Amino acid sequence: MRELLIVFQDGFDEANITVMVNGKEVRRDVGVSTNPLIGEAYEASIELPAKGAQVGVEVTNRGLKAITKVSGKPKSLLVSIQDDKLVMREGTGREAFL
Repeated sequence: MRELLIVFQDGFDEANITVMVNGKEVRRDVGVSTNPLIGEAYEASIELPAKGAQVGVEVTNRGLKAITKVSGKPKSLLVSIQDDKLVMREGTGREAFL
C-alpha cells in the first residue's frame, strides 16, 4: 500500500465530497468550503494499492464527478472546481506546505 495526499483547492462551497479508489468508497466529507485566503478547502490522505489505481472524486450535492488513473509513485492529487467542472491533476506533494 502507498499513501496519496489529495488537496482540495478552489471552488468548494459547502460541498459533500466522496472519494473512491477502484470504485470503492474510501472517504466521505460534508460541508467542505474553500478558504479564500489560502485557496484551499482541506487535505486528505488515502491508501492506494501497490499497483496502479483509479481515484474518483464526486461532489454529490453539485452533481460533479471525475476519475483519474494514478500509477507509479504519485505525490499528490490536486482537485478543484473550475467553470462548473471538477478538475484533477497530479501535484508535487509540496502543496501542503504553501
